Amino acid sequence: MTKTAAVQVVSEGWRRGKPEEDPEKTKRWGWISAKPSEFLIRMRGGQVIAAGQGATVFKWPWDSIAIVPTTVQRLHFVADQITQEKVGVKVTGIAVYRVAEPLIAARMLNFSFPERAQEKLAEMMEEMCVGASRRLIANLSIEQVLTRRKDALARELVREIAPVVSGQGRMEDGTDRGWGVVVDTIEIQDVRVLSSQVFTNMQARFRVQQEQVAREAELAKQRALQADETKTQREIELLRIAATTELRQKKQEAEEAARLEKLASDAKVEEARLAQERSTRAAQLLAEREYSLQRIAVEQETRKRKQAADEAAALEKISAEARLQDEAAQNAQRAQLQKLRAEVEELQLKAEAERVRHEAQVAELTQKTEALRVNALAAEAKRHLTEIETRTVELEVHKQQLLQEPALQRTARLKQIENTLTPEAIQLAVANRLPELAAAFQQKMGEVHVTAVDGANPFGYIAAAVEGVMGLARSAGLDVKKP
Repeated sequence: MTKTAAVQVVSEGWRRGKPEEDPEKTKRWGWISAKPSEFLIRMRGGQVIAAGQGATVFKWPWDSIAIVPTTVQRLHFVADQITQEKVGVKVTGIAVYRVAEPLIAARMLNFSFPERAQEKLAEMMEEMCVGASRRLIANLSIEQVLTRRKDALARELVREIAPVVSGQGRMEDGTDRGWGVVVDTIEIQDVRVLSSQVFTNMQARFRVQQEQVAREAELAKQRALQADETKTQREIELLRIAATTELRQKKQEAEEAARLEKLASDAKVEEARLAQERSTRAAQLLAEREYSLQRIAVEQETRKRKQAADEAAALEKISAEARLQDEAAQNAQRAQLQKLRAEVEELQLKAEAERVRHEAQVAELTQKTEALRVNALAAEAKRHLTEIETRTVELEVHKQQLLQEPALQRTARLKQIENTLTPEAIQLAVANRLPELAAAFQQKMGEVHVTAVDGANPFGYIAAAVEGVMGLARSAGLDVKKP
């Protein structure tokens, strides 16, 4: 048994080997005092005379004194036993107890010698714990012994030992059982398998299980990582595809915009090129014309100068060869210049004639337009005359219808019709239309430029128009004399 502190023992006498006692507690007579953690009992003649915690009494030689320590005590116990699988195990535990009823404990143990009584109580408690532990271990498996220390061993030990040592005894009741001791707790501190091979084999199974669990956890982790990587790769691929699609779409839009812009630019360039070609062609034609004019002028001037030079050379044959040549060249140049000037003047005259001819054509077109307008007016007048004739025919038809009416009405109506169809009435109708014709002529009669070509009569179209109007008047019944 292991104790918390070394206890001195008696080396000789009848108490040899027993723990030494406090002489103040074992003297035959005198004052005896108990510590605050001790319970003092004084008995005489088999009766308790005085008792109290930390009490002080005077002991007579015929008195008995018992001092019971009430402090918490603890003991360690070790139990070796085989389990149901015949596997040896070593169990180490601790029990914490205290004396709760000193009067009962004093009846169970001889506390006249307190140290020896405590030692004996500890030995009995240890043997009880060891015996109970061995019995429990023998009925348990090695797995239960190792994993169920608290409920399979410690609680069972408390449940078996506590009712034996504890009690609520009374001095006047001698039938109560118990030691007056309370077991606070019993704890199993260590369980060790005695066979190292068995322990290794037991650990192997758990190691395999742990390794399997670890491998499964690692595989699960790898699968989760692979799933995450796959998901991430899929998301990245989707993002890449979306970005590629968007980029392709933007590229197509940019290419389409660039193509449209290029087409517009090409159209502008082509238009500019055509305009440039037109302007260049016009400038080229103008330059060619100017060049031709200049060339003609130069040729004319050259011919004039040459002619002048020839004439001067003929007149001044007696002059020096050098002067004659110079003068001849000058004269030739003058002659050519004059010739060119003459040709230019001739071209100018031709251009002026062309312009006059063009103006004549324009005037002729204007005259034709006026003639067409006059013809339109004449046609309008003729239409009015046609309406009058139609009205006349209608009246004639009406006249024929009225011939069948009574005589008086017929006569009156015939007279009215004759008055209506008289030449004076017709002349009056035409006369009423003449202001409109005159107004039509007056509105367009302004300044007229007339050009006669090849000796033609410039006022011929006016005479023809007037003659047409007079013909219309004659056809309407007017007496218009020819001039």
